[in-house]
Amino acid sequence: MRKLLVLVTVLVTTFALSSCSSGTNKPNSNVPDKPPASVHKVNAADYQNSYGSYVFRIAGGTVWCTLNGTPNFVVCEQNEVDVSYKIPETPSSCQGAWGYQGRLWANQPSMGKIADWYCAGGLYSDPAGAYDLPSGSAIQVGEITCYASDVVVRCDNLNGQYLALGSDVYGFSN
Repeated sequence: MRKLLVLVTVLVTTFALSSCSSGTNKPNSNVPDKPPASVHKVNAADYQNSYGSYVFRIAGGTVWCTLNGTPNFVVCEQNEVDVSYKIPETPSSCQGAWGYQGRLWANQPSMGKIADWYCAGGLYSDPAGAYDLPSGSAIQVGEITCYASDVVVRCDNLNGQYLALGSDVYGFSN
């Protein structure tokens, strides 16, 4: 009888504690919606750097992204000190920084996911001198469009996968 009482107590406690958790507490709960087709698109050439990539900042530089035309992908990143979300566990294959740089490919790469964290040994690009992408506007290079929503960036490919990054939010769709 005592074992049954302990089992029931454990089950009730587990159920009660699991009902306290909320799906809205996930890191991607504040990911901005995909922008409407009528969103203002900036001239990508205004954001092109000397390497042929397109670099822009969100909200003064806490998050910045680099769009590449060939191969078509975007890397969005931020400094470690600007992050307030819980950093995901670093995979054993990564010997660099994890959880500060995300990458989205236009199409399935030969290895890995279309949208995921990027194992980094340093900054992918330098945001110094990069222009801000105004909140509510978008930039498109190839098959990737990035949209600024306050202090969060959301980049989508034509297949509907996305990457979102801000100081307190991140999200990926594969």
